[in-house]
Amino acid sequence: MNVLKWWQMINLKKYFQRIGYKETPDISVKTLGDIHVAHAFSIPFENLSIHDLSNNPDQLIKLDKQSLIDKIITKIRGGYCHETNELLAIVLLQLGFKVNRLAARVLKDNIYGHKLLLVTIDKEKYIADVGFGGNGLIAPIPLKTNVIFKQFSEQFKLTKQKTSYVLHTKIKDQWSALYSFNLSSFRAHDYEIFNYYMSHSQNSIFVTNRICAVPTPTGRIILNNLELKIRHNGQNESKIIPENEYLETLKKYFGIKLPQNTKFKKLQPIILN
Repeated sequence: MNVLKWWQMINLKKYFQRIGYKETPDISVKTLGDIHVAHAFSIPFENLSIHDLSNNPDQLIKLDKQSLIDKIITKIRGGYCHETNELLAIVLLQLGFKVNRLAARVLKDNIYGHKLLLVTIDKEKYIADVGFGGNGLIAPIPLKTNVIFKQFSEQFKLTKQKTSYVLHTKIKDQWSALYSFNLSSFRAHDYEIFNYYMSHSQNSIFVTNRICAVPTPTGRIILNNLELKIRHNGQNESKIIPENEYLETLKKYFGIKLPQNTKFKKLQPIILN
């Protein structure tokens, strides 16, 4: 049974205020779904700490409870999978849900170490993941294969390959495989090595790209380096923003307010085709 000690708990009232959740939670599929969706819409995927020159390069991303609270709840920031999914795991465990932490291989980059959650309610299993970024889940999905799950303007499905599951999303009428995973459980501290690689290796997309993304009821908003992409009802708009408008863009589209003197690592210039 998953049980949190008092020192592992967080102020749920502040978390619920952060994501705009106003219901009375219980251990139910509805509560899981409502919290997951509210979290996904309110807390952006972002890796800005890796590129912020004011950070200590040896301690870029911290995964302990207090660091997650300070960054995501108090400072109203976002995070990548190891941060946002760990915060969700702590919340769900504190509410009394049965939660297992899993790891996945991202198929586009063939890199292992993405964090996701398995939540069990009345013996039924659900995949929860608020930390995949550009095309990830908005709501949890049952661990059922070859069933299409519609989430707002997007669709997802799971398939089975031997002992692994594969999450797919539909993009422009084509199914695209996002990541594969099995049901082997991890402890919270097991992700430290994945986290270090993701935030330090030159082979990591998060080290070579500055990324922010958030789903909306009608699509997605993605800021990849200086390219702003807005997906709305199947239509895509893309433009390059000047570096001197970057902080204002973060504030306008993602609700991230950074100090005006924030300095990031220099990006390579981008030219749209």
